[in-house]
Amino acid sequence: MLSTFHGIETGKKGLMSNNMGIQTTGHNLSNVETEGYSRQKVNLSTTIPLYEPSANRVEVPGQIGTGVQVEDIQRVRDQAIDDRINFEKGGLGYWETKQKFLHQLETIFNEPDKPNLRTVLDDFWESWQKLAADPTEQASRLELIQRAELLTKTMNHTYNSVYDLRQNVNLLIEQRIAEINHIAREIATLNIQIVKSEAMGDKPNDLYDKRDLLADRLSKIVDIRIERNNKHELIVYIGTENLVQGGKVHEVRGIGDPENDGLTAVLWDDGRQVKLGAGELAGLMDVRDNDLRKALQNLNSLAVNITDSTNEVHRDGFGLNLTTDNNFFKEIPLSPVANGDYDFSNDGIVDGVAIFRVSGTERLDEHTVIGSSGFLNFGPSRFNGQDVIVQYQATDKVKDVIERINQSEAGVVAYLNHKGQLSLKAKIPEDRRFPQFVIRHIEDSGNFLVGVAGILNESGANGAFDYRTPGNITKFSVPAENVALTFQKNQGAWFSLDDKIKANPDNIAAASGIDSNGDGDIDRISGLGDNRNALQIAELRHRKIMIEERSSASDFIKAMIGDFGTRSEAAIVNMDKNKAVVDSLENLRKQISGVNVDEELSKMIMYQHGYNASARLVSVIDRMIETLIRMGA
Repeated sequence: MLSTFHGIETGKKGLMSNNMGIQTTGHNLSNVETEGYSRQKVNLSTTIPLYEPSANRVEVPGQIGTGVQVEDIQRVRDQAIDDRINFEKGGLGYWETKQKFLHQLETIFNEPDKPNLRTVLDDFWESWQKLAADPTEQASRLELIQRAELLTKTMNHTYNSVYDLRQNVNLLIEQRIAEINHIAREIATLNIQIVKSEAMGDKPNDLYDKRDLLADRLSKIVDIRIERNNKHELIVYIGTENLVQGGKVHEVRGIGDPENDGLTAVLWDDGRQVKLGAGELAGLMDVRDNDLRKALQNLNSLAVNITDSTNEVHRDGFGLNLTTDNNFFKEIPLSPVANGDYDFSNDGIVDGVAIFRVSGTERLDEHTVIGSSGFLNFGPSRFNGQDVIVQYQATDKVKDVIERINQSEAGVVAYLNHKGQLSLKAKIPEDRRFPQFVIRHIEDSGNFLVGVAGILNESGANGAFDYRTPGNITKFSVPAENVALTFQKNQGAWFSLDDKIKANPDNIAAASGIDSNGDGDIDRISGLGDNRNALQIAELRHRKIMIEERSSASDFIKAMIGDFGTRSEAAIVNMDKNKAVVDSLENLRKQISGVNVDEELSKMIMYQHGYNASARLVSVIDRMIETLIRMGA
């Protein structure tokens, strides 16, 4: 027989279930503006009926229901969309970071506004042209000094600005590494709390939301992959390595890299490099080690080549006070000794020689036939790689060999200088483990560099120059003035006028001279009104003095600005594309997981009516029982 109190129990369950619905709806409405919150939904189900089918059940017409119960409180979330957002956010973080710093780099170069490096360089060449019009005029000399100082200060300011920007990026890299580890520790803590809660049969929806919000932030910093297959532990991967596994964290480290100017490298605890993929951290690393590094290299190259090319001509000229062999721009050699010996490994032991340029003693014409065959060996272009070999035949002309050298990966550029001498000048190496602006290896199996050009003393391996052997400068058969030592690092930062030029404008060598004794050295001025040396330096404006690109200095600057402009434009396009995808996915997630106020208010009214109905049921049963009690009395 059905119990009289059955209706009260049914009503009680209705009260409890609808009350839970109202509480959950209130929780949703309270968090309508909470970042990362997912809408929660109460799932209701009927309770087990009073009589199950059996042979001895009470004879009643069908099963008697016992009311309603809360099956669970479900978090409305689509994990597939979450995983897609995590993937796309990595790309967005990467391109946003690239665009931000490339824009700052463009601002530093100040193109096309004036003044900028290109315009002050053009003014510098113009000043030499004005000086050539009247080499004895003091006003032209003073103007040249002023414009030269403006050039050096503009170079210094541009270089230091890029250098400081690179250091700031390095600081941000260290901050991102700390942030990754902090987020990873928080996720691990949440993993432990979630597992404990699930073990008690609960669904910790708010903890799920906190963990997913952390994963969202982490996915923008670094490219991650989340594995949720194991119900006992969630795993977060960076590349193929796990950053978080359940409650354990494998932190990443920022360690100074001696092969990259001591800047921070991202490594695992065991010293292996972290494969970053996309994300803000990868964007910062790319900007620092590619874009900004390239900008600094370009500025150093510009400073080095303007200095060396100008000084090479200037030293052969004469000033108004008849002085000669003066530099126009300051040269600060990397090596403290005259033969170029240097400690490359910084261990206190001299282990090589730092030479930037060497010029032969013989005057050549590009159409001169070599007359002998052989090959040139310039050593490997990459660490522990194969040697770069350039062949030449007896019928080849000088220009043919020069062209082959310049088209190879020899690490040097060959050209005929203003005296017609064959010059070999070091380039910036592609492999950063090699020192910059250092001639690494020169060897000739035949007679081209020995008898024809007059650079080496001897053919073959015994006569080869190699930068790894201290004292190897003696392998060259040239006077000291034909060898230029490698400059100190960060040339763009200390690029400046020579002290003698600053002190006395008469030291500016506008006049050329003559070789009075036929030894190949210009040793006597041909007249104070001579302007040939000034014209030669002014002509450098149109000569391809930029050895890496084989272009003029002005064209080099234009190409550099154009290159970074193209990079910035590409970053903007990719950023906009990724942002559109992320925004679309986040809008889709909001439609699924976001709180709709109107919908929640409708549910609240529904639960309110359900609660009132259950209360009415309890009240009716209560009156029925009261009636029975009175009848019994």
